[in-house]
Amino acid sequence: MIDHIDSGYSLTAKNGIVTYSFLDGPHTIGIYNNPKEGFPEPGGYTPMSAAEQAVAREAMHLWDDLIPLSFVEKNGNGADILFANTTTGPAQAWAYYPDQHKYGKVASDVWTADPTDNWTNQWLNYSGYGWTTIVHETGHTLGLSHPGAYNFGPGFAVNYTNGAEYAQDSRQFSIMSYWSATETGARPLDVWVGLANYPQTPMIDDILTIQAKYGADPTTRVGNTTYGFNSNAGDAIYDFTKNHSPTLAIYDAGGNDTIDMSGSNSGVFLDLHAGSFSSGGVKPTLAQANAATDEFNAATDATQGDFAPWTQASLDDYLSAVGTNRAAQIQAMTGVSGINALSFENLSIAYNTTIENATGSSARDLLWGNDVANVLKGLGGNDVLKGFGGNDTLYGGDGNDTFVFAKDGSTDKVADFQTGMDKLDLTGVDGATAAYVTYDAGSHQVRIDTDHNGVADMFINIAGTGVAASDILFHA
Repeated sequence: MIDHIDSGYSLTAKNGIVTYSFLDGPHTIGIYNNPKEGFPEPGGYTPMSAAEQAVAREAMHLWDDLIPLSFVEKNGNGADILFANTTTGPAQAWAYYPDQHKYGKVASDVWTADPTDNWTNQWLNYSGYGWTTIVHETGHTLGLSHPGAYNFGPGFAVNYTNGAEYAQDSRQFSIMSYWSATETGARPLDVWVGLANYPQTPMIDDILTIQAKYGADPTTRVGNTTYGFNSNAGDAIYDFTKNHSPTLAIYDAGGNDTIDMSGSNSGVFLDLHAGSFSSGGVKPTLAQANAATDEFNAATDATQGDFAPWTQASLDDYLSAVGTNRAAQIQAMTGVSGINALSFENLSIAYNTTIENATGSSARDLLWGNDVANVLKGLGGNDVLKGFGGNDTLYGGDGNDTFVFAKDGSTDKVADFQTGMDKLDLTGVDGATAAYVTYDAGSHQVRIDTDHNGVADMFINIAGTGVAASDILFHA
């Protein structure tokens, strides 16, 4: 997969610094202005708007987070990477690979179709195609290619079926891909507007590839970082009070970290394994949905047309249908029903990243840990929590919660067990039959003799109201 996304070109950074700037003169510069060379851009050149420039700066920041190079904005036209618009190019946007062109000053430049020529390039919020376009093109400037031998242009008609060269060639895995995340089963949505969502950051295969080329940045968010609600990640894209429909990948270099979906007000499935995908979003009020729709309509042109405002009934019906469909997908994958998420496989964790903790929503959630010590908090709803390896601490919160265990050598703690309401699920533990599972009230510990030799070899510590035999689920 790395071989598919790595173009083979790399940007040479003097003293580890890459400069970028915005072409802002009355005309293009240098070799672009040589009519003998036939560059398409000069005839329709315009500077990027302030809004486009802000997205380009964020794109540089997102890539900067991943690799040890430093990206520094420079005034003037002599930077390593230049950004500009044009109306005379062949496509939505394009960029030159580093060191690709015989004229070095052309290398790594980014050109986007002027929004007057292509309205999607002024659709610049987190869910906008203009946002994705700029992050994608910036990946080209660093030497990433499309994952297959395809490129938009006159007569282009290739699709995933005949254009993808490997299964993961979709926007679920790579922002450099042309193909919808739905091609690989994901369903990222911006339910505030009612549209499929686009990737907002470099995705997990992009992170793997760019770090194979340049190395991984060991300084990115090395403290204890929270992503989602109550975020301290230092970037609004990871703050779900600002980015309500996240479709992104998380790279984190250290610390004790948390994905917090406590404000999502709809079910979530969080999987903390590296390289995994999670599902969830934020349910809008009617006012929020219509404000987002108005923002989208402000970006569109007459060909696209405007979306009608939501009514409370139409919004409720749509969100209900989305939740039902996402719940069916999550159940098909995990066997757990009733997780009414608003997107499917829209959040991912980089292959080399450890996230220790997960906090769910006020609705029914499914929370999976990984093989380090996790703290999982279900909050409201009838949640299902499974810590996997490591000595985990599990909080169900309000509702009738289910705590799922396996014999993995760890000793987990249920921090708020409510007898008669919550369940300990031992159906996946071989040998955990009723005759060989006991609760010791003195030590507040469930003890399991899985090999039936008279000595307990698996333990679950309990804080709460005790455990009755009827609170335990056994394999039939």
